[in-house]
Amino acid sequence: MKRSDFLKRLIAIAGVGSFNLQTIIPRRKIFLQQFFVAGFRHYKGMELLPYMQENDLLELRREPDNEHDANAIALYWQQEKIGYLPADINEVTARIMDAKALPLLGMITHLNHEVKPWENVAAAIYFLQDEKLQIPGYAPYLVTPDKPVYSTLPEKDETLYDEIFENTNRIVDINAITIPDIRAHFMKYYTKDKYRVMYKGKPHAHIYTDDIYTYMYEVNPLETVVADDGKKYILFNFESS
Repeated sequence: MKRSDFLKRLIAIAGVGSFNLQTIIPRRKIFLQQFFVAGFRHYKGMELLPYMQENDLLELRREPDNEHDANAIALYWQQEKIGYLPADINEVTARIMDAKALPLLGMITHLNHEVKPWENVAAAIYFLQDEKLQIPGYAPYLVTPDKPVYSTLPEKDETLYDEIFENTNRIVDINAITIPDIRAHFMKYYTKDKYRVMYKGKPHAHIYTDDIYTYMYEVNPLETVVADDGKKYILFNFESS
């Protein structure tokens, strides 16, 4: 990419909402949310990862007509789509954006090339505040992003896990999940008929996205099963810790 093209993109992104480069410089970032970029490997994230740097600007774009989530907020780096704000934390942010109540921006806070794709990029959403305003001493998290907690750091033998991670035929019995927050998440997004898979006469949900790996620490040993339709799936059984 030519340097002139890069600068044009940077200026275009910095001008989102009512911002321009002059107003960004003297102001302080106030962080509202921190997260791993969802769906990173399904867009241009993996292709662009070698070029990304920490503190790079991310643009937020609402997708109110998104088929899967009316609160969807896509994330763009250099005007290229790299994923989404995770669905379980996007509702309030979507309302703020829809109401144009507060100009919001995003940034890359941490990069890790050693973990799985859904943890490669940690990001944050922030707004700009006059530096003269005082931040309470008990809230340092408002101005300093936390270090991410990674659950997919490399292990000595990853052959089985690599096979699982690349297989999108995953099912889980949502009704058997005993942790309310996890069950509520899957109930909200994966109970439509198109996600239903019958196994031993019971309805299971086909979780084709990386959402399921957010909760890997709550999963019993996995097993390959044959569903009632004759197709093979990886069955995830959840347990409370």
